[in-house]
Amino acid sequence: MQEASSAERVVVLKVRVPGRTSLVVVGAPRAGEAGAALLTSEARREAWGGRLPPGLDRQRAREAALEGARLVALGPNEAFIDQHGAPRVVRAVSGRVVVTDEGVAADAALFVALSDEERARLEQRGLRIAHAIAADAVESRRAEVARMLERAATRIERRRDAIRGDLDKIGQADRIASRAPWLISEAARAPRGAKELVVTDWSTGEAVTLVVPLDPSRSAKDQVEAMFKRAKRLRLGARIAEERLARADVERAAILAAREALGGASSPAAVEEIVREAKRAAPRAVTLVGGRESAEGAKRDRSAKPGARTPYRAFVARSGRSLLVGKGAADNDALTLRIARPHDLWVHAKDRTGAHVIVRLDKGRTCASEDLVDAAHLAAHFSDAREEKVVDVQYTDRRYLRKPKGSPAGFVVVDREKVLVLRVEADVLRGLLEREEP
Repeated sequence: MQEASSAERVVVLKVRVPGRTSLVVVGAPRAGEAGAALLTSEARREAWGGRLPPGLDRQRAREAALEGARLVALGPNEAFIDQHGAPRVVRAVSGRVVVTDEGVAADAALFVALSDEERARLEQRGLRIAHAIAADAVESRRAEVARMLERAATRIERRRDAIRGDLDKIGQADRIASRAPWLISEAARAPRGAKELVVTDWSTGEAVTLVVPLDPSRSAKDQVEAMFKRAKRLRLGARIAEERLARADVERAAILAAREALGGASSPAAVEEIVREAKRAAPRAVTLVGGRESAEGAKRDRSAKPGARTPYRAFVARSGRSLLVGKGAADNDALTLRIARPHDLWVHAKDRTGAHVIVRLDKGRTCASEDLVDAAHLAAHFSDAREEKVVDVQYTDRRYLRKPKGSPAGFVVVDREKVLVLRVEADVLRGLLEREEP
């Protein structure tokens, strides 16, 4: 056997014999046909889109144990194998696939002796088993994604509540600032140690009594001036808060649409498309479960011990891609030299002290221009050029960096660099900072 793919309810064995490569499936779905059969590559691709349906928990240890064994025979519910001289059976039983010690049953069909007619019959059965496994996986994945979307909706709702609270504080500060003439004159007359100011507001044409609590250890005048300064700062943030609220409303609508679409998703591909769209629409709120990105994250952190400090902060680009930013000089070394892969992109403010930024890329893929611009914004912001409007940003593949022996933390020598002249866009930067992952 050249390859084994295993989950709790299905095992697929890739078997090579002279002149032919076959796929053997042993499946135990919750509903539909179960058992052992043959499966064509086209049928597997049609039913699952890959080696196994998306979202299944792979059993890596079982896969490693099965690879290299020899397939001997097929029964209605099992595949009989020779595992390095020891007889084993891979059987569908009680809603899962198990591997036990057992010799070949008398009524089993020897694999090498299968006729073309028997192969065709077993391939038809394998297609039915594959579709039943796919439907099973879709149901499980849908439930998992539904929980993910529920968590995302809760996160967005909490953010909307916080923003509305900020806007309410801004409104309160505005109301206090509108009483400036009365507060200033009363503060000038207030005795030291006063605990409150009581003024009459005539701004509406009628007398309205306003009571403002004070700290008796500070002068009334200083406290009133501080109120006005705070009101001014809050007013400056009002537009940003309103933009954040509008964006949160859009994200909430996208999550609600995804939850509705999930109910009609009948294939693994349809479910995964809903997950991708949700992540693209609300990257900060949606935490992916299963699939390639979770595997990437696990691979990225495979050397980290539970509870260990992470040397980087993670932000989400406008495309949904993860951007990693070193927290300090020593953390830059850890991120760039130990966590980043050779084909990832390294980004840094040129000739400046600042954070290393890593764009995670699939092997053989180039960085999208929008992702590069987002990474450059982070590199400029987390550097001593953060107040500048135009910043030179260098970038190259991680493989073209080297660290001289004895050089200080965070220092690397860059080969084959390219330089981007970045014009900092406040809205782009603000959006990135708001999409920091927890």
